[in-house]
Amino acid sequence: MICLPENVVHRKGAARTMSGMKQASMHVASLTLDEMNPRHAQPTKTLEESIAALLDKGAPKLLRLAKSIVQSGLNPTELIVVMPDGDLNVVLEGNRRVAALKLLNKPSLAPTEQLQRKFAAIAASGEVPRRVQCVVAENRLHAAPWIKLRHTGENDGIGVVKWNPAEVSRFGGRRTQTEKARLLTEAVTAWFAEDAELLADVATVRENRITNLGRMIGDPDVRARMGISFDGDAALSDFPKDRMRRILARLFRDLAGPVSVDKIKSKRQRSDYLKQVEEDLPKLADRLDEPQRFTGASVNDTNTEADDDAEIPETASKKAPRRKRPDFEKRLFQSVSLRNVSLRTSEVFEEAKRVSIDEMPNIAAIMVRIVVDVVVTDAAAQLGWKRGQGDLKGRIGAALHQVDPTQDNPSLSDAWRFSQKDEGALVLKTLHQFVHSWQANPLTSEVRKLSLAYGPLLTLVDELIEKKR
Repeated sequence: MICLPENVVHRKGAARTMSGMKQASMHVASLTLDEMNPRHAQPTKTLEESIAALLDKGAPKLLRLAKSIVQSGLNPTELIVVMPDGDLNVVLEGNRRVAALKLLNKPSLAPTEQLQRKFAAIAASGEVPRRVQCVVAENRLHAAPWIKLRHTGENDGIGVVKWNPAEVSRFGGRRTQTEKARLLTEAVTAWFAEDAELLADVATVRENRITNLGRMIGDPDVRARMGISFDGDAALSDFPKDRMRRILARLFRDLAGPVSVDKIKSKRQRSDYLKQVEEDLPKLADRLDEPQRFTGASVNDTNTEADDDAEIPETASKKAPRRKRPDFEKRLFQSVSLRNVSLRTSEVFEEAKRVSIDEMPNIAAIMVRIVVDVVVTDAAAQLGWKRGQGDLKGRIGAALHQVDPTQDNPSLSDAWRFSQKDEGALVLKTLHQFVHSWQANPLTSEVRKLSLAYGPLLTLVDELIEKKR
């Protein structure tokens, strides 16, 4: 909830709302948590007990809420509901938000020194609201119907009706597999506009087999090995155009013809398909330092040559401005999300993702090594891995063996090679040099390759933590 200035919201006092309730701007200090909060199994007796009870149910979530409040403010579409009680106002709806505000304004309310330090650090990182906009109810009975409606689902359409996945996607959330498939068909059509045979297969898949294509590219291992990724409304390639033609032609030809959904339904079947088309896959050694967009413009830029005898306009002789790359091409592990690591690891990871490889190559090089080590060490602690924890090579190796025991996951081939195989020894040594040797001069292309290599490992380790829990 964004804290609006009181003189803007209430020029002539509190605004009246329906059912005898009114709105008012209140100081955080005047609010107290509900000792009868349904979230608690037993009533609490003090503010400190109420805060401790909420922290017991989910301290990491409350810390993230506090950070969100400092960074973005409170959600203005969901007002806090309070009830007057003497000099204080009891929070009937919004206890977690008010608890976070209380802890930000006074970290000593947290029950442990560790939590006190964390809330103090978050409070110091930005602006902490002192006043909040509230809805004031005369008593619990006035507020009860609205609070019940807020927390008990759709209620036959009276409550909040959640969006389905397609609706979330249309708003701007994560795209569905089918939408990604359509983006890819459009991109391939633009990039290979001169290949009539490929375009015919693309048209067939788009009209009749689009969900099958979505199933294929919805698999992160398939995308990683084929070199396909997405950034908003753009499809991207990890390999040059001429290295992508064979696998894309094979993929669309197979999906337009003999490969039915029954042959790619499971992850194992999709893995088997990758083995069947191994000869058509681009070589990992040809991977680009930075992914390219599948666009018609890129085709013209790279394949169209000017006629030697043609007159070149004066404006055409000027060097074209360099195309701005998508943001994720510039930052460490930008396409990776970790949801199951510990809070500290998550914070380190999110801060590392803000590092620009091109602008801060030395910091980026150091953070690649640190992030990989922190994540695999966190996983080992959470899942009880004891073997191979003596050095970085052992810790990475333990993680690789856990997520890819048969060593046949194509998305991890570079991680295996860089950290475990003989030809990868120098690369692992380079990771150490980034931190310990000031004679090492990291190249942005080298940092980017390591980030791309270890990204899939971090994702799979995070998924394994969730699965083992």
